[in-house]
Amino acid sequence: MGGNGGATPRHADLLAQDLSDAELVPLIDRFLMFCIRTADRLERTSTWLDRIEGGLDHVRNVVVHDSLGLCDELERLLADHVRGYRDEWAETINDPERLRRFVTFVNAPGTPDPSVRFVPERDQIKPDLDILAGPVLAIRTHEGTAS
Repeated sequence: MGGNGGATPRHADLLAQDLSDAELVPLIDRFLMFCIRTADRLERTSTWLDRIEGGLDHVRNVVVHDSLGLCDELERLLADHVRGYRDEWAETINDPERLRRFVTFVNAPGTPDPSVRFVPERDQIKPDLDILAGPVLAIRTHEGTAS
């Protein structure tokens, strides 16, 4: 837990091992909720683990061994959060009024943008990045022309 990439990389630390799925999922739920409840706003888990008194050992005692008696509450809090989750994109796709906002041209909703082309990839379509990147321009140097 608590690994970090970017400007200040940090290797992750082992919180627990040899867990079944039935043990692992609630442990991750508890870890996330404990972090959300005790970390500063927008704080990364790596800096939170470095900052929290007792570090990973304290977190392990709380979320694995229930040293503070919070495990049931942490699991309930995450379950409540998941229960209240809404998929805004699915709601938009299923609501014609909201879906109308996502057209290329407001005045001509059935007209596709001629500058956007799609290509197949892994049984899906994606924007053709070559056309989005535009043409390649040759650059003149003192020695001649380079591309």
